Amino acid sequence: MRTRMRRGVAAALTASALVLTAAACGGGDDEKKPAASGDTADKASKPAEDKPAASTEPLTAAQLKAATLVAADLGEGWKAAPMPADDEPAPKADKAECQPIADLMTEVPASASAKGESADFEKGAEADSALSQRAFTYKGTGAADLTKALGAALDACPKLSFTQDGEKVEMNVQKLPGAPKTAEESHAFVMDMPIPGLDVSIKAHILIARQGTGITRAAYVPGQDPAAAKLFDELVPRIGDKLVKAVQG
Repeated sequence: MRTRMRRGVAAALTASALVLTAAACGGGDDEKKPAASGDTADKASKPAEDKPAASTEPLTAAQLKAATLVAADLGEGWKAAPMPADDEPAPKADKAECQPIADLMTEVPASASAKGESADFEKGAEADSALSQRAFTYKGTGAADLTKALGAALDACPKLSFTQDGEKVEMNVQKLPGAPKTAEESHAFVMDMPIPGLDVSIKAHILIARQGTGITRAAYVPGQDPAAAKLFDELVPRIGDKLVKAVQG
């Protein structure tokens, strides 16, 4: 059976190509944290014009590289596992309101101004947990526009469907309101793709985080161990902090 997995967001589902093969053969609106009381007074007394304006310039190549994960960022047991590039365009969602989710199902959204290198990792004796991450950037308000549109799509689309290779593909989309928040704003959700003819599905935990004009996207496939799924909550701040430090220099 041939199922082509896309890299990018559901290229979590890319990272899960090996998981899928094994299965087939063997078996927002974000809440802002309140400032400390001392900080509140200082900020209230400071004229608005004294505050530096947020940069609308895209991230530099050096910043994109700094936002890209290495195995040491992820903790014990992770190792690099480069995957082949995939230049397939994003699929077209059957419903227009769901397209912001589908737009992420490619290596880099076509609207991005620049991209960093992809970073792919695996963990476990059978390499059954996998993570794919990439940073990219936008001019002006492009990054904020993306996260705003994605938030609306996640509210509107508990299911996502599109046609690939002449066949209709369906995925369940579940927001993760309990996942940690990171960077200026972030969205965490699960894309669950049932495999036709098999009593199995591929679940990818997705993180989209924004800092300034930069976006980091990570797709985590936890394998079958329930404890592995919980690791996503530990990965979120590691991934988001990497972006924040890269943007702030």
